[in-house]
Amino acid sequence: MKRTLLVAIALLLLSAGVVAGVQEYQRTNSSRVSNASWFTQPSEVVEKIDLINNSGHFSFIREKGRWFVLFNGKKCLARQDVIENLFTKLREMPPQNCAEVEPKKILEYRLDNPKIRITLSGEELWHLGVGRAAVSGEVFYARKGNGQVCMITPEVVTLLDQPVATFIDSRLIAVPSSQITKIRMQGESTGTWEIDRSDDGFIFSYPEALVKHAVNQNSAELFIHTLVNGGASCESAGALLGAVADFSISVWQDGDSDPTTIVIFKRDVEKGVYKAKDSRQPDPVELSPELVAQLKVTAFALQEKPIFDVNVGEAVKQKLSRIDGKQVRNITITKTTEGWVDDLTNQELTGMDLFIWRLGEMQYQSLPVRNRPESALLSLSWNIYAAEGLPLVELYFYTDPELPEGVCWVRLQRESVWYPVSSQLLRDLRARLPFNQ
Repeated sequence: MKRTLLVAIALLLLSAGVVAGVQEYQRTNSSRVSNASWFTQPSEVVEKIDLINNSGHFSFIREKGRWFVLFNGKKCLARQDVIENLFTKLREMPPQNCAEVEPKKILEYRLDNPKIRITLSGEELWHLGVGRAAVSGEVFYARKGNGQVCMITPEVVTLLDQPVATFIDSRLIAVPSSQITKIRMQGESTGTWEIDRSDDGFIFSYPEALVKHAVNQNSAELFIHTLVNGGASCESAGALLGAVADFSISVWQDGDSDPTTIVIFKRDVEKGVYKAKDSRQPDPVELSPELVAQLKVTAFALQEKPIFDVNVGEAVKQKLSRIDGKQVRNITITKTTEGWVDDLTNQELTGMDLFIWRLGEMQYQSLPVRNRPESALLSLSWNIYAAEGLPLVELYFYTDPELPEGVCWVRLQRESVWYPVSSQLLRDLRARLPFNQ
């Protein structure tokens, strides 16, 4: 403990001596320049920033009020908030205790060829190179453009030693989801459709045939969430020579007449990333296959697709049959004051109202067909009755090996329409109900 305390005191005295030495040199040198010579201007006076750090060399230029990043022959839109934060921190944490030092100190402080350097160019020129940390580790040596050596905080060093990705605006759109007023999709595989925000949520506004259909608000919000949170890579995308557009998305925000438009191009190969052109970015960008799959949305995917309405409160009796080849097992359930009860065993069955509610929420996942699929096999029948035996719902579930995994057919009695739906409800009914022999 005593040894540790002595070491700490020694380091503190050494650090204090270094700082005091710089301060003493500053007081006795007639050519010193005050801290006020550092950058204190509004960010608008700066037209260019050059930054060299451990990640490489990149520049920032201002064009029409927006900052762009230049690196490795690429030009990407910069995060405006990150650049403004850089200016703010440089103003708030200027170099301290600046003084001219002997040439040998420049080498000692590793300021002869600093690995981190920043230059702000505008009406004036501000430069700072970062050397090694002081013994205390609480400050770093830095050299201003006028040759003076100063002290800066580790926070400034961390700010300047960020990779280029920190400064790039990789967002597809820079619009909060709550401010999106309109979305247009155009593409050979997606079709052309538009949705507009209304007081009651999103509605179809184009084409005319879709206006009568309701938009599934959850699906619309999920699509918008993907748009707002999806990211594009600007670092490695190549040219678009010969590229063929696959689909495009245009997004309008409140009070803005010009949309942000993203054009996604078809891939040359079966695997790999997609190239895209974002109206916010000067150069092409790249999107992951997973993101493109989530963005490639048809109007059908956004529609409400209910098969029928079921009023849970009207249901008083249910008859279900489970079919396994030639074996058929049945169960009849009646609603009592205590809940749903198996007629044969008087066993109370919980969750039956939830099953009926899920039935009413069921939506078809692709276009229904008119004729019975050849490979469809009957798996479950389900009849729900109101008082006095009035049928509410009479339907049949069919499995089909030709359908995608997790999908089955549903057909209503007295109808010849077959709806592809999620098979989760079918699996739950077959597994949870105590069908009789």
